[in-house]
Amino acid sequence: MVSWLFPPHGSIGAKRAWRFARHLPAHGWAPTVLCRRRPPASVHDPSDWSLPPEVTVSATYDAAWISALGSEGEAPATGSMAEPSIARPLSARLSERWDRLVDAVVPMETAIIHAPHAEREVDRLLPFHDVLWTTSYPYHSHVIGMRMARKHRRPWVADLRDPWTPNWVHRRKFAFARAVEARCERDLFDRADAVVVTTETLAAMERARFAVHASKIHCVHNAFDAALAPSAPPRNLPQRWVHFGNVYGPWTLATVFRAMAARPGAVVLENYGKLGDGDRALVRSLGLEGAVRVSGPIPYDRGLEVLRGADALVLAAWNHPDAGLYLQGKLYDYLAVGRPIVAESSQPELSSILQRTGAGVTIAPGSVDSMVDVIDRLARDGSVSERSRDDEAVSYYSAAQAAGRLAAIFAKVGAS
Repeated sequence: MVSWLFPPHGSIGAKRAWRFARHLPAHGWAPTVLCRRRPPASVHDPSDWSLPPEVTVSATYDAAWISALGSEGEAPATGSMAEPSIARPLSARLSERWDRLVDAVVPMETAIIHAPHAEREVDRLLPFHDVLWTTSYPYHSHVIGMRMARKHRRPWVADLRDPWTPNWVHRRKFAFARAVEARCERDLFDRADAVVVTTETLAAMERARFAVHASKIHCVHNAFDAALAPSAPPRNLPQRWVHFGNVYGPWTLATVFRAMAARPGAVVLENYGKLGDGDRALVRSLGLEGAVRVSGPIPYDRGLEVLRGADALVLAAWNHPDAGLYLQGKLYDYLAVGRPIVAESSQPELSSILQRTGAGVTIAPGSVDSMVDVIDRLARDGSVSERSRDDEAVSYYSAAQAAGRLAAIFAKVGAS
């Protein structure tokens, strides 16, 4: 399993690989995970990331000397790092713009500097394994997988956590970088024995784009570990709404903020992660500085406690056709803790999941009145919809079942 991101890295992508590694032994597979040596201190998560004894972690993806040069000196994320103001420092805005420029120039991503070293590590490990699994981000891991699977004649499963070229990040790149990535993407679909994506919507689109390979494109959603969910909380006054993670790029909480302004004092929103400049400006213009609390990342186990203590869990909006290709990874953490989910989305798959599981409600993009109705209903009834939670339907999205679906794909490509 080639996964640049892996705990104690605190990202959503790291958790996907960890959950698969954790549950695959129950389905007859003993994974070796090739991951980076040490995450930057700012994203180091000290939560319990235990794995079964059948799992081996080889933290040698990156060259040690390069990683040492780029190491950060800031403190680990051991608790909430509340920002003193809703305004963001100029240095943070400039740093983000510089990172965006570099990303636009470099094909795939800057982590590609580690690709030669990572390929040597895969070359060392793969002869002792039956199947190769690579996951992106970073996308260059699939180029490594393509070369090494062919060299060692091993089945190769490519896992696309997000779409590659049909991706808003890809479209911001310079023409040369886009051309290189488009060629690599075609090679991936031509040569992989199976391609796994995280939404049924994306699977359908990729089957249409690469019709000749439609039979080898599968959906295995992100997932949650039910055993990690803490206990249920009391209700809060004012209502405590939580968004767990970054609100960046095209995503926004604008409709939530406008609904909060329409019901002054009824809701406090806590955002654990980055909040975009546009949303910050809207908060100030609506006079919500005291009701919107922006904090830095917190350890995952502490984050689950925060989620369980909320009255509602928010999924930010992205009112664009491309939004249908994504299901935010935090959705599955929300499903795990069992608190009502409020999603602003036109994404049919998301609406179907929330309706089928009874886990929450979907609001049409930009519908402030509907969001106000949710605030009122939650205050009145303690729920956001008439449907009650269906635990059996929710269990489909558990990590144990997701790993079983991935194990079936491994068995299929291994037998072919």
